Amino acid sequence: MKARTVADKIAITFLTFTTFFTLFRSSMAGIFSLFYANSGIPDAQISAIKSWQSVGILVGMLPSGFLADKIGRLKVLNLSAIIISFSFFLLIINPCFIIFSLAEFLYGIGLAFNSGALLAYITDLQEINQIKPSSRLMGQQAALLNIATLIGGNIGTWLFGFKITAPVWFGLLGLAVYPLFVLIFIKVMGFHDNRAQVTTEHINFLKAIAIIIRKKAFWILFLVNIGYDCGTQFLMIYWSIIYVKQLGFNLSIVYTAFMCATIGGAWVFQQMSGQNFTKLTIASTLCMMLLLCSNSIFSNRYILLAIFLLVELLMGLISGQISALSNRAIYGENNKSLMLSVVSFLVEIIVSLSLIIDDKIIAANSNLTVMYWVSAAYFALILLAVPLLQRSEN
Repeated sequence: MKARTVADKIAITFLTFTTFFTLFRSSMAGIFSLFYANSGIPDAQISAIKSWQSVGILVGMLPSGFLADKIGRLKVLNLSAIIISFSFFLLIINPCFIIFSLAEFLYGIGLAFNSGALLAYITDLQEINQIKPSSRLMGQQAALLNIATLIGGNIGTWLFGFKITAPVWFGLLGLAVYPLFVLIFIKVMGFHDNRAQVTTEHINFLKAIAIIIRKKAFWILFLVNIGYDCGTQFLMIYWSIIYVKQLGFNLSIVYTAFMCATIGGAWVFQQMSGQNFTKLTIASTLCMMLLLCSNSIFSNRYILLAIFLLVELLMGLISGQISALSNRAIYGENNKSLMLSVVSFLVEIIVSLSLIIDDKIIAANSNLTVMYWVSAAYFALILLAVPLLQRSEN
């Protein structure tokens, strides 16, 4: 089999698994907050419910990395689909604060099991076949992820207008058959599941983590992910309330517009994948901070929508950059899943704390505008990674 053919098969596997999983998971992505609001949950309690997702991610993150390296990356990937499918089922049982919180908790565990497993699987295939990490492939993955989110989200919003539980069933059934799809697909491609050649069982688990956190690549990913995840939490939770409920835009139109902007950002990253990472990080971060702060200056709803779309474009660009950084960071590492899990574990601790702080800030100011400044401050943390990026490139 020619190297180019293997590279193509690896790319197709990566992009296909990403698309299928995201398509069904995203059926609720744009309407979680509205689903809770229409189920009788007050706006002030929505963040509290969503915070349980972060707790679930936190609980599942380190076990997911350990299990993925020990028993196989695809096994953990399939388990994540089953857990998320069950969390969707809980949303239908009894609409109330406790059940929604439990569903978000399990949803978070499912996301934790999905986080890094596929990238570790693909990077291992790259190593085995002596294929270098590809920033362009990571950009394509980010673009397809957002396209699948756009399609799945639009299906979800359309089903939501028909019946509020319809998108839940759509995602539930799709994720339930995902493991079977994965099994059939890898057999067709001629691949197998993979795991670490030397697991954390052969060295002390805490020692393995200590080795990971001493690496420069770890701190780059840590700082970039903190800035991005904390900075985007506010918009991810409240965008439908701000632009649909408060500014009066159509839900489907706004969702489609901002997803197209995010896809455009991933495409921009693809075109710039050969550029200097340090300069790209500085430029994208400063532009993001400027756009977020400008939301407190304007009151015209069309200008605010335009700014929001530019923010989403930058989010697509930065997410592609983070994927490329992750691919580079774990290339050559043995316990790839564990390294990504440690990064995500520590980031989620900070994200969970930031959600609590965000709630207090919103309650103290009685409006959401101040959160744009807070989000900009979070993004400023990315700039702390610039010296490490510069050193790595040199």
